[in-house]
Amino acid sequence: MKFLAWMYDIAREQAPTADRLAELLAQSAAAGYDAVGLYLEHRFEYRSAPWAAAPGALSPAALKSAIATARAAGPTPRVIPFLNSLGHMEGFIRSEDGWFLGETHEVGRLSLQVCPCRDECRDFVKRLLADVIAAFDDEWLHIGGDEAWELGKCARCAARVEKVGKAGLFGEYYGELCRWVLRQGRRPGLWADMLLEHPAAMDHLPRETLLFDWQYFDRPRTTTRRLRDRGFEVVCCPSVQSYNSIWAFLAETQRNIDEHVEDAHEHGALGVCVTTWEYSFLTNFPATFPLVLAAGRRIRGKLSWDAALRAVGGEQFAVAAEILGNRIPAAAKSIAPGTWRVIRDRMLVRQNPFYLWADWREEACQAPGDAILRLCDEVDALLPNDSPLRFPALFYRVSVQWVRAVEAAHRAYAARDLPGCCRALSAGAALLAQLEAGAAEIARPEVGGSRADVFRVRAMVERVQTVIRRIESLESDGVVVRGRPYLPAFQMITHDAYIPHDYAGWRTGMYR
Repeated sequence: MKFLAWMYDIAREQAPTADRLAELLAQSAAAGYDAVGLYLEHRFEYRSAPWAAAPGALSPAALKSAIATARAAGPTPRVIPFLNSLGHMEGFIRSEDGWFLGETHEVGRLSLQVCPCRDECRDFVKRLLADVIAAFDDEWLHIGGDEAWELGKCARCAARVEKVGKAGLFGEYYGELCRWVLRQGRRPGLWADMLLEHPAAMDHLPRETLLFDWQYFDRPRTTTRRLRDRGFEVVCCPSVQSYNSIWAFLAETQRNIDEHVEDAHEHGALGVCVTTWEYSFLTNFPATFPLVLAAGRRIRGKLSWDAALRAVGGEQFAVAAEILGNRIPAAAKSIAPGTWRVIRDRMLVRQNPFYLWADWREEACQAPGDAILRLCDEVDALLPNDSPLRFPALFYRVSVQWVRAVEAAHRAYAARDLPGCCRALSAGAALLAQLEAGAAEIARPEVGGSRADVFRVRAMVERVQTVIRRIESLESDGVVVRGRPYLPAFQMITHDAYIPHDYAGWRTGMYR
């Protein structure tokens, strides 16, 4: 293996200190990594865009301090900057001073992407790249390019797409940027997904461009071969599958990494970069970072996965990882591999924990829920109190218990026992509130995790309290009249769009 790296998604609300980064670099070197990629987006203090640096953004000074500390202590991996320059620019666009950058800003729509046809957007991106070049000393500069789904949305871009197609628009934009990076003395890197979708775009790119082929659910052999046949060097990119679960899908992570390593060898790729994503919405970096270290030891040290996990975290960690990563997901179809973060989506992304009850009640209230609770007990019995793995076990436990509390509330509501319903919901709110301490631990400066998750937990609890207030005020609002049988459906009164006296609940059927 010529090159082995892993990538840390700082952009998703992370705030690592210089000391924490130095520690990660030392651990990465010990695990066999040649490089660590820092995926920045808006979570870096760009000199040209100070308005984008919210509290906790990584500063150039902290970065340089971390690298210097690590290098003084011993062998240190390269530190490669990863940012974005077309899609995934929402952190800039959704700040007051960055709104103008959006592809669809002229029609007042939220956008994830800057406009590739406007000079002010291209100049803005080049200034960001220049800021990163000044802060990082690595020869590579990864400039993003993935998931640019809004190509051709604005009038300028639509007109250009009419002439050259989406491949031409994408290729022209990144051809110019890659050549600019080369003129600065750095080697550009791009994610390959849009190039695979629009192959003609590759005609516009200098062949010095490195292509990062990410295939999180398939082998990369076919796609890597296609990119290599076009004359590009390729880095194969598997993922730690934590973004689509509460902890991680362990067997799927192991398979994905192994297949990328095999195909990188077989098809002449430059190497492998293990990606990590989305350490937010109560998915925490300390709990899954050992998987990254284990992957390095497996690839470089030729260890079995079990031996690598034990080398990193000890026997109890390895057993707990098996439970959290394989046995709990296997206990219920709704959270099994192949699903998409069902619990986190309903409770946190959509910000209404009642949606989890609506979608998961049949499993959570029956044998699958019982099995999950027993497995959480096993994890707790294995691990010390300060283990980061205890929090995902708590999250699973609270999720099952929450759904059961809502089920009890629904039974009371249907029986017109409104005080009993409110008592059950109050108990459920107390369960959800148990997650706040873990979220606060993750947000500590020494850990550098999401500061938003504490507020997400509080928002869940407040959502429950809002529903309790709705139920308590049904009579005073005149929605329910004592002695008459009418009662709004429980699914309606718990919906975000509930309005008293909107008896048909029109808005509750429009979105969730």
